[in-house]
Amino acid sequence: MKNNRSVIVFSVVLAIACLFQLSFTWKAQSFETKAQQFAEKQQKKGLNYGKAYRGYIDSLGSREVIYDLGIASYNYFECKQREINLGLDLRGGMNVILEVDKGAIIKGMANDPADADLLKAVEQANTDEKNKGGDYVDNFMSAFAKIAPNRKIANLFAKSNNPNGIQTSSNEADVRRVLSAETGTAIDRVYDVVEKRINQANVTQPTIQKIDGGRISVELPGVDNPRRLEDLVEKSANLEFYEVYGNTRKGAEANKMLEMLFKAGKQSALAATADSGQAKLDSAKTQKDSAVAANQSKDDGPLAKLLRRLKGYTYFVGMGSTVASVRGADRDALIEELKKPQYAAVMDGVMKVAFSAKPIDLNELGASLKRDDKKTESSAKKILEEYNDQHFVYLLKLDRDGKAALASEEENIISDARSQTNQTGEVEVSMEMTPQAASRWAQITGANIDKHIAIVLDDRVYSAPVVNQKISGGQSQISGNFDIKEADDLANVLKAGKLPAPARIVASDVVGPSLGEESISRGTSSLLVGFVAILLFMVMYYNRAGVYSIIAVFANMFLIFGILASLGASLTLPGMAGIVLTIGMAVDANVLIYERIKEELRQKISLAQAVKNGYKYALSAIIDSNLTTLLAGIALLMAGSGPAYGFAVIFVIGVFTSMYTSLLVTRWMLENRVNRKKDLKFSFPYSENVLNNTNFDFVKYRRRAYVLSLPIILFGIGAFIYKGGLTTGIDFKGGNAFIIQFDKSKDVSVGKIKETLDKAFPGSSNEAKTFGKEGQFRVITTHRLNENSKEARNKTTEEVISALKNYGVTAESIKGTSKVGSSVAASTRNKSTVLLIVAIFLMFAYILLRFRSAAYGLGATIALIHDVVFILACYSIMDGWVPFPVEFDQHLIAALLTVIGYSMNDTVIVFDRIREFLSGNSRVEKDDHKLINMAINQTLSRTLITSATVFFVCIILFLFGGDALKGFSLALVLGIIVGTYSSIFIATPVVVDFGLKKNKSIKKA
Repeated sequence: MKNNRSVIVFSVVLAIACLFQLSFTWKAQSFETKAQQFAEKQQKKGLNYGKAYRGYIDSLGSREVIYDLGIASYNYFECKQREINLGLDLRGGMNVILEVDKGAIIKGMANDPADADLLKAVEQANTDEKNKGGDYVDNFMSAFAKIAPNRKIANLFAKSNNPNGIQTSSNEADVRRVLSAETGTAIDRVYDVVEKRINQANVTQPTIQKIDGGRISVELPGVDNPRRLEDLVEKSANLEFYEVYGNTRKGAEANKMLEMLFKAGKQSALAATADSGQAKLDSAKTQKDSAVAANQSKDDGPLAKLLRRLKGYTYFVGMGSTVASVRGADRDALIEELKKPQYAAVMDGVMKVAFSAKPIDLNELGASLKRDDKKTESSAKKILEEYNDQHFVYLLKLDRDGKAALASEEENIISDARSQTNQTGEVEVSMEMTPQAASRWAQITGANIDKHIAIVLDDRVYSAPVVNQKISGGQSQISGNFDIKEADDLANVLKAGKLPAPARIVASDVVGPSLGEESISRGTSSLLVGFVAILLFMVMYYNRAGVYSIIAVFANMFLIFGILASLGASLTLPGMAGIVLTIGMAVDANVLIYERIKEELRQKISLAQAVKNGYKYALSAIIDSNLTTLLAGIALLMAGSGPAYGFAVIFVIGVFTSMYTSLLVTRWMLENRVNRKKDLKFSFPYSENVLNNTNFDFVKYRRRAYVLSLPIILFGIGAFIYKGGLTTGIDFKGGNAFIIQFDKSKDVSVGKIKETLDKAFPGSSNEAKTFGKEGQFRVITTHRLNENSKEARNKTTEEVISALKNYGVTAESIKGTSKVGSSVAASTRNKSTVLLIVAIFLMFAYILLRFRSAAYGLGATIALIHDVVFILACYSIMDGWVPFPVEFDQHLIAALLTVIGYSMNDTVIVFDRIREFLSGNSRVEKDDHKLINMAINQTLSRTLITSATVFFVCIILFLFGGDALKGFSLALVLGIIVGTYSSIFIATPVVVDFGLKKNKSIKKA
C-alpha cells in the first residue's frame, strides 16, 4: 500500500481528535461521581439524596473548572454539553413532537377569519391531515375547491395593503405559494422561540429539530418533571393585561355582571321548560324533569350547576377581583355554556370570562379559616372540601375593539423577565416592558387606580392585583403561588416571546430512569457478547489474520463513539443495536479480503503478492456492498426522528468507519507484518478449504428454489387475511402507550388487562403485551386519541391508573409513557412506506448503473421484494403466538431497510465475480449458465461467512437486547437467513431467465 506514512499520520490525528471529544464524557462523569459521593454523605445525615446531588451540581457546576487544558478550561456544564449524548431510552427523559396549527395561520391570513367556507375547509384539511397526511396547504386548497367551487380562493386573502402578497388577480398557484411560504415562516419562528425557551431553561443536551409536516421534535434527556417541560414548550405566551369587573369600594361591578349572566341563563331555562309540551307532564319522568327545572329557577338556572358563588370570600387573599369559582373539570363545559346565544347581550364586545392558572390554594384558605375564631374545625373542613379543585373565575373587560387593554400581538411587549422573592417571601416574576408597551402601561394603570388589573397568559389569569398608583417605567410583577422553578420557567417563556402560531403536543414519549438503566444494562450486554462472539470466530477461523481484524473492530468502535460525541448525536438503544450490527459489518469487509487472499494463496503465489491481490480484487465488492448498505442507511436517515433515526445514525457512521479500518488500518497492519518477513496465517488446517471447490448446479435447480419459500409466504398471507392484517405499532396507528409495573402478587395477564381496559374505555382499541421483567406490561389504548391538550393527556393517564387499580397500579407504577396523535401516525406510516419503496428502487438503479444490465437489476429487485414479503409473512404467522411484540412499526421498517442492505451485500458479491469473469472474456454472455454457477460457487464461502458473522450478532441482539428490540432483531435474524438464500437461489438465477427471454426475443426479431 502506497503512502503508508499518510495513513499513519491521518489515523493518529483522527485518534487524537476522538480522544479529545471523548475526554469531556470522562470528565463530566468524574464530577458526577463526586456529586454522588457528596449526596450519599448528606443522606446519612438525614437529608434528601436527590436534593443534595442536585444542589452540588447546581452550586459548583458552573463555577468550578473541572477540565483545564491550558489553552482552554471547562466547567461541568460545558463538559456535559460535549459528552456523548445518551438518548431517552438509555437515560430517561422525554421527547415531544409539537405540531404548529397551520389552520390558525391560514385563518389569521384571511380577510374574514370567521368565513363559513374557510372554516369548513380548515376543518376538512385538519381531518385529512389526521387520516391521510400530506401537505396541509394542498389539503386546504383541495377542500376549499370542493366546498366552494364557485368562489375564487384568492378573494379570501386579498388585501389592499399587501402588495407583495395575494391579490384578487392571483391564481391558485400564487395562493398556494404564498400560503406555503407564510406557514413555513411561522413554523421557523415557532422553532426559534421554542429553542430559545429550552436554552434559557438550562436543560442539559436538548435536541431540537424540525421534522416533516411542520412539526418540531424536542428531546430533553434526564428531565425529572415532564409536565413542567410540556408547559415550557407548549405555552403560546400570549401575554395580556385586562381591566377587571371587580368589587371595590367604588362599586360591585362583578356582582352585577354575574347576576346578569345568571338571569340570562335562568330565563332561557324557564323558556325551554315552558316549550317542552303539556302532554309530557303526565308521566313520572316528566314530573322529575319539571322538579329539576323548578330547582333551576330557584338556583339561578344552568350556570349554577357550573359556577359557585364565593361564600365568605373575605377568607381569600386578594379578593375583590372575582366572586365565583369553577371546578377544574367543568371549565370546558362553562366555556361551551357561555357560547349560547342567551348570554350574548351580556357579554358580546364588553366581557370575557377567564380562570385562574392554578386551583384555589387550600393551604392559604385553611390558614385564613384558622384565624377566624367563629369557624369550628368541622365547618372549616367542609369549606376546604367545597373548594377543592376550584379555580377562580374572572370577568374581564374588553376595550371598544373587543380586545385586552394591553397585549403582545405581533411583537413581544416584554424586554426582560426574571424570578425574584418579594418582601413577604413570595416568589414572583418581575417584568420589564418595552418602551412602547411601558408608555401604554402607564396610561392603563393611571386610569385604573384602586381597581383591579388582570395579568393573563394564554387565557389563564395569574394575578389580578389592585392598582395603587400609576406605574411608570414599565415595571410589573406576576405572582401566583409559584415555586422557584415555575417562576424561572415563566420568566424564560416571557423573555423568549409568544409563539407566532399555536403549537400543540401531538406525540410524546416519557421514559423513566429505571427503564433507562435497564436498557443500558441490556444494550451493554448485547454489545459485549456480540463482540466476544465475533472475536472468537475471527481468531478461530482466520488464525493470526483474525487478530488484526479484531484490532480493526476496536478501532472501529472507538471512531464511532468519537464521531458521535463530536456530532452531538444521541446514542439510543436502537443505536446500540446499530453498534452491535456494525461489529458484524466491520468484519464483513475483512472476510471478503481474507477469503480472496486465501484464494490467491492457493495459486501458489507469494504472501506479499497474495495480500496485494486480495485487496485489489476484493475492493470493488467491498465498495459495492458498502454503498448499497449506505443507500439503505440514507433511506433510514430520511425518517428524521424516532427509533429508526437513532439506528440509522450509527449505521451510516459505521459504513464509513468500517471501510476505513478494513481498507486502510487492517491493510497497513498486514503489509507491515509481511514486509518485516514475519509469518502470517489466514486459516487453520480445519478452515483452509471450507466450501472450497464446490460445484453445485444452482442454475439447474433455480425454479425449484423459486417456490421453496412459497408455502410460508402463502401461509402468511392467509394469517394476514384471517387476523385482519398485521398488528400495527403505536407510531403507525396512534394512541397512548404506558409501560406499567404491576403488583407481582396480583393475578394479572395480558387477557385480563385487555378485558379491563375494554370495559373502562368502550369503543377504543386496547392492547396489552408483556414487556421486560416479570410483572411489567406495555398497555396501549386509543382512548382520547384525538385530544391533544395537556388536560386530556393527564386525564388519560389518571383514567388508565383508575381502570387498573385493582391490579395494584398507582402513579408510581408508570415507568414510561408514549402518545402519538393520529396526524403524526398517518405521516409516519406514509413516509415509512415510501422509504421502503424508495430503498428498493435505489438498489435497482444502483445495480442497473453499476452492472449495465436490466436483468441484473431486476434479479436483485425481485430478491429484495421476496425478502420483505417473507419477513412480513413470518410476522403475520407469529403475531399473537410469541411472548413479545411483533408489530408493524418503525422498528420493523428499520429492520427491513437493514435487511435490504445486507441482502444486497451478498448479491453484489456474486455479481461482482461475474463482472470480473466478463472483463476478460467478451464472448461470454452475462446469463451464461456455467459462468453464473462458477461465480456462485467461487463466492459461496464468503457469502455464507459474511452472513454468518452478522447472523451471530443478530441472534445475540435477539437474546440479550431486551423486549424493546425483540421484534427488530427477530426481523434481522429472519432477514439474514432469507437474504442469503435469495442471493444464491433467486437474485442471480433470475438473471438467467430474464436474460434468456431477452435473447429469444432478439432471435425471433
